[in-house]
Amino acid sequence: MTPPTDDRALVQRIAAGDQEGLRALYAAYQARLWAYLWYALGGDTGLVEEILQDIFVAIWRSANNFQGQSQVATWIFQIAHNLAANARRSRVRHHSGFSAPSMNDDPNNEADMAYEDAVILRLDLAEAIQQLSPLHQAVLHLFFYQGFTVNEIAQIMNVPAGTVKSRLSYARRALGKALEMDGERR
Repeated sequence: MTPPTDDRALVQRIAAGDQEGLRALYAAYQARLWAYLWYALGGDTGLVEEILQDIFVAIWRSANNFQGQSQVATWIFQIAHNLAANARRSRVRHHSGFSAPSMNDDPNNEADMAYEDAVILRLDLAEAIQQLSPLHQAVLHLFFYQGFTVNEIAQIMNVPAGTVKSRLSYARRALGKALEMDGERR
């Protein structure tokens, strides 16, 4: 087994034409990028796979232009963000539905009721997130799921840090209101 390699070294290897370096970078980032793209592209799995490939083609082609002024992860997610935005503009978005797992028929089973409540809350949250604009969804995903800082997200999205903070604040308020309304309907 090869020892872990630092991302910058992988980018340097890719810039030198090393396909194994690209495979290693793909292995390191594929799952994170797939999750980000799935949200950014409305759950369109086919489009996610296509854009994921496009990201690594872009990395292969532009690795020699990487200046090292940001983290490799920030650079990669900036490429992903731009390609996803282009795909949203040029294609019709397909929303995939969420299906709840089947519940036990016994309505008095407390464990099933707690599980059902958790599933409903998760579905409500997923639905509320889908109601947000793609930009608000992207900021939430980059911050909460990918763990980027506000400044890194600003760099990825090519906007000021204040805009990222504003989008995070708006998205949190919108989700809170949507979930509050869903709770009142029950």
